[in-house]
Amino acid sequence: MDKEHRMLEARILQRQGKTQTEIASALGVCERTVRNHLKNKPEKKKQSRRGSRVDPHKPLIESILEKDSSYNGELIFERIRKLGYEGQISVMKDYVAKVRRKLESKAVVRFETEPGRQAQVDWKEFGTQLVDGKVRKLYAFVMVLGYSRKTFVWFTTSMDQATLLACHILAFKYFGGVTAEILYDNMRTAFSCGADGVWQATRRLLAFAAHYGFTPLRCRVRRPETKGKVERTVGYLDNNFWPRMEGIDLSLSQLNQDVLAWIDYVSAKPLRDFGMSRTERFESERAHLTPVREADFDVRDAIPLKVSREARITWRTNRYSVPAAYIGEMVCLMIHPLHAQAKLSLPNGQSRTFTLAEDGMRQNVDFPGDYELLRRQWGEDRVLVARQRIPKRRSKTKSEVDVQAVSASVYEDISRAMAASVGAMA
Repeated sequence: MDKEHRMLEARILQRQGKTQTEIASALGVCERTVRNHLKNKPEKKKQSRRGSRVDPHKPLIESILEKDSSYNGELIFERIRKLGYEGQISVMKDYVAKVRRKLESKAVVRFETEPGRQAQVDWKEFGTQLVDGKVRKLYAFVMVLGYSRKTFVWFTTSMDQATLLACHILAFKYFGGVTAEILYDNMRTAFSCGADGVWQATRRLLAFAAHYGFTPLRCRVRRPETKGKVERTVGYLDNNFWPRMEGIDLSLSQLNQDVLAWIDYVSAKPLRDFGMSRTERFESERAHLTPVREADFDVRDAIPLKVSREARITWRTNRYSVPAAYIGEMVCLMIHPLHAQAKLSLPNGQSRTFTLAEDGMRQNVDFPGDYELLRRQWGEDRVLVARQRIPKRRSKTKSEVDVQAVSASVYEDISRAMAASVGAMA
């Protein structure tokens, strides 16, 4: 009887209630051998491992996932099929999942960053709220510095790209600098997926990042740990700040004042993991931030509009006057996403800046001089139209002259009257 067999027999006898002495007697070995058998776990037989058809392609798969761990599995399958892979897609996907787990576990450790290295960005949606007397959707932009956990929050009524970038600028100025990289959730306004399955930063975000000198990074899919700092901050904002707004008439400007005051309060509290407050850690992180450029990146949306026959453009039901010379022309309206300031660019290179009327008010907004120019234009147009409508005078032709037949007696009467008139004159 071999060693493994005796060990299994010893365990069976032990479960039957036999003592070590009885087991030793039954197996024909000493008690010390029995103790050793019962102390050690039975060894599993080593099974010979067969090679997988995916083995030759593992280096390529790993290199693809190193660049982008969320790279589409179907596209990876197509690529290795062209290189001779004959296995099932399920086998390949199992290996892809294994590599992703390995990469993502490393990413969790890596995201505990040094001062000035990284900031994390996300949105918090608060649903439909009554804000400034109107029912609208409410959102909060959140940016958290990775090292100090210093936070910036700004409430908005939109999550579009222009609003996202405008909030960045406010955050940079609030912190007094920019981190080397910024990590984003999977937001379409920051990253888009190309035809090759690779996610890339949008062109506008790249231009914005180049202006301020940071690298945009995309959070790994289904791995909240990689952006855990901003996730925890969003949760704390929802559970600690938002309940304080219950029963209060919401105003966007007041919300932003209140949330910044709340951030100051939270920043002074010590962090459990470090024994220091966010404010204290931020003091050492501030020096590692890149200074903010004086010239702001232009985040305004450019909206092409056509000037109507009444010399007006229409934006969100409100009509704004334009010099009459541009009737029928295309002009460009530049609108800032966080306030009502707009700039109208005209075809001749001129522009005007003004405050937009409240959306949906159906107002006519007239600028000085525009009506007078329009009135003159209308006057000139009336004269032109009148000239076009009046036909030219022309002399009648011989065939058009009226001819009337007169009797001879009429001519005799006229002759006698003329003779009498001459005699009286003599």
